[in-house]
Amino acid sequence: MQTQASYTFSFLSEHDVPALYNTFVAAFADYIIPIKVSREEFAMKFKREGVEPTFCVGAYLGGQLVGFILTGLGEWQGKPTAYNAGTGVIPGHRGHQLTKRLYNFLLPKLRESGIEQCLLEVIERNAAAFKVYRSIGFEVTRALDCYRSPVGELLLSSEEPEPVLEIKQAAKPDWSAYATFCDNRPAWQNTGEAFRRSTDQKKLLEAYAEEQLVGYVAFFPRTGAIVQLAVQQGSRNQGIAKVLLKEAIKQIQAPALMMLNLDHTSTTLAAFSERIHLRHFLTQHEMLLPLQ
Repeated sequence: MQTQASYTFSFLSEHDVPALYNTFVAAFADYIIPIKVSREEFAMKFKREGVEPTFCVGAYLGGQLVGFILTGLGEWQGKPTAYNAGTGVIPGHRGHQLTKRLYNFLLPKLRESGIEQCLLEVIERNAAAFKVYRSIGFEVTRALDCYRSPVGELLLSSEEPEPVLEIKQAAKPDWSAYATFCDNRPAWQNTGEAFRRSTDQKKLLEAYAEEQLVGYVAFFPRTGAIVQLAVQQGSRNQGIAKVLLKEAIKQIQAPALMMLNLDHTSTTLAAFSERIHLRHFLTQHEMLLPLQ
């Protein structure tokens, strides 16, 4: 344990997760986009994003957990990576450089453990957080766009006849085949690995034309989050993505559809989202910090 000023910093354990949940809720209650999660959803976040409690770090004052970094472990572009699944400081304890001090405490352990880089996303208009991450050494790697619209506002009908497709639940997901359909790599929480890890209800539909796989959609029915949606390059602009989304919506329980953290350079998905009235509401910076 390390002490600086009146705050102490410590790595966490499974035993600390209930207190961590309470601090998470308090820290994000006044966020740019307020985040409300149940304990069950918090546990799902841990699984999906690969969070390892013993690599999470907390800031304490008088025995109270007042700040934290949630750390997910995995691989990113072929390198062992620590993913920031959330940094939070509760109101009343901000302005003490706790984020920077939490990272100063965390980074030596990451280096000793063979982690080669740190990855995170920060909301574009969160200037204060962006400035802190830049001061630590993070650099922007790309912009990620977020889309959301009520299901009833989506334009999925078309005057053109729909393509003749067979839509199947994926019996054995072939992520290597899916990757060839995508123009850009998915964000950390949208990778095939994250989808497989998730304990939330999940669905993966494949579209076949004349027994050939031409598209797929991976999504979470409970939240309405589309994790991946792609169509084989030679089969685009034929209505396949619309058919896949219409089938997905039949199974979605949420009132709105979301596509979060799409690569900003993916003009195909951006144009498709605009056509169906899936509205852009947020941009994030993806940032990377090399450790070696």
